[in-house]
This record gives sequence, structure tokens and C-alpha cells, in this order.
Amino acid sequence: MGSGAGDGGATPGASPAGAGVALLAATITAEAVTRLRHAVAAAARGAGLTGVALEDFVLAVHELVTNVVRHGGGRGALRLRRDGDVLSCEISDNGPGLGDVRVVLPAPTEVGHRGLWLAQQLTDGLEIHGDDRGTTARVTARISAGAAGG
Repeated sequence: MGSGAGDGGATPGASPAGAGVALLAATITAEAVTRLRHAVAAAARGAGLTGVALEDFVLAVHELVTNVVRHGGGRGALRLRRDGDVLSCEISDNGPGLGDVRVVLPAPTEVGHRGLWLAQQLTDGLEIHGDDRGTTARVTARISAGAAGG
């Protein structure tokens, strides 16, 4: 979903999944959550993402990773890529899948259920695709033109 749009459209300037340079590929498990957060931070920093944008991107990815552990069957895959000035992270699982997803902020009285909303707010784009074979979520962040890395 495009940032804030919730329409399922592609992020402007983003490449299709699988394009660009692979930075990180890992298996998601409950035991790997913390290690993956550090690995994503290091790889995104190395690709040139810095400051608040880096912190936001890492938190968004972390939310999606924990969703795999909690709701997606406990195991999945993470792929971090860079294509030009766009950093993308695809998180997939083989859980029960999702129906039509509307990313909205839950009521203040509802406990939890803010991960997708946070991921959408903290990145330049969020796309979610799900069916009865699992769910794939992809977040993107634009790297500033003057950033190092590559």
C-alpha cells in the first residue's frame, strides 16, 4: 500500500520485488527477532539510510517480523534490497493469510494491532499481499541523494 493511501498500489519509484542489489536474506523465527533487527539496521545503514529514516525503517521492519512470529505461523523470510535510491524489505510467511487488509489505527481502547499501521506511517510505502498460502509485506524507504553506501 502506498504510504497513507491504503490502496494496495505500488510505491512510486520502487522497483518490483527481486530487482536491485540484495543486502540481506534471512529466516524469521522467534529466536531470530533481535538478531534480525540488528542485521537490518546494519545493512540499511550500510546502504546509506541514516538518522530518523533509519530508525523508522528498522522499527517498521521489526513490526512486520514480529507479525510473522505472532500471526504468520511463527516462521518466514526476510529480504532486504536496494535499487537505486530505494531500500525495500520484503517479509513473507506461510501462515493463514489475510483477507482484504485495511490499514487503520485501532481504537485507543484496543490493545495491540498497530504493527501494520506503524509500518505504513514510518516508511515511504507499505504493500501487503495475502492469500491462503501466506502473506507478504513490503516496506520501502528512499535514501537521500547525498547518502553514502551502495
